[in-house]
Amino acid sequence: MKTRKIRKIISMITITAILFGSIPAFAGDDTLLDTLQDSIYGVLIGTLIGGATVPFARKPADHLINIGIGAGVGAIGGAVFGLTKAVKTLVEIEDSRVRFALPTVIPEFEDSPSVSSGKVAFTVGLIHVAY
Repeated sequence: MKTRKIRKIISMITITAILFGSIPAFAGDDTLLDTLQDSIYGVLIGTLIGGATVPFARKPADHLINIGIGAGVGAIGGAVFGLTKAVKTLVEIEDSRVRFALPTVIPEFEDSPSVSSGKVAFTVGLIHVAY
């Protein structure tokens, strides 16, 4: 039973790495390094949070898997965070190369005196041309 869970976790991490790991890296562009660093921070934070849940279980020895689950979730969260920082627009054109990516959605909060609660506007970058 536990081997199935471990296989599922490893499969999800592998699929996520394959799908989201294709970030173009150029000299002077630290996108890959930043994504890797965010993933490592995610692993560390996830491991700490997973380890912090172990003492609160009735049988802590049976719940040591929480540490690994926290590390896996942290790695995926860190990678997603790093990728959303790296990708800003849907289409990027640079030196006659066209790249497509999932754009970053940026929420903007507006305070309006006529409305009791603020409005939320979402901004998405569609195209970036470097010339």
